[in-house]
Parts: sequence; C-alpha cells; structure tokens
Amino acid sequence: MYSTNININGVNGAREFVALTAKYPQIQITLNHNEYSIDAHSIIGILSLDLSKPIALEADGEDIDAFIEALKPFTV
Repeated sequence: MYSTNININGVNGAREFVALTAKYPQIQITLNHNEYSIDAHSIIGILSLDLSKPIALEADGEDIDAFIEALKPFTV
C-alpha cells in the first residue's frame, strides 16, 4: 500500500486528478480528509472535500509504480 499527501487546486485540479485516476482503474485509490473517506475516481466526492488543505491519499493494487510516477504533480 502506498500513502502520501496531495494537493488538488480547485475544480480544474479535481478534473485533472480524476482523469489521472481513470487511467488506473485496477488500483484502489482512497482520499481521506478529516472524517471523510472517498473513492478518488469520483469527482463529486473530491469536490465535497476542503481542497484548500492537503489530502491524504492511499493506493493499493497492481502496477502501482506507474501511478505513483504520474501522481508527482499533485504530491505535497
């Protein structure tokens, strides 16, 4: 399992992030913020979070190395 903190900047950032996660449907990606835990493939779920603060990301699945590399623009 891979864990990190990410920043998503506004609606456009959320759109870009969901487009990224859509490329990796085999990976379970969860965003945790305060008491909320959402599926990172859901733009509605992401937009329900406070995007002004870093968000904890957990990812698990096959071929996760490519996802970790693609995630770098969002990591804190």
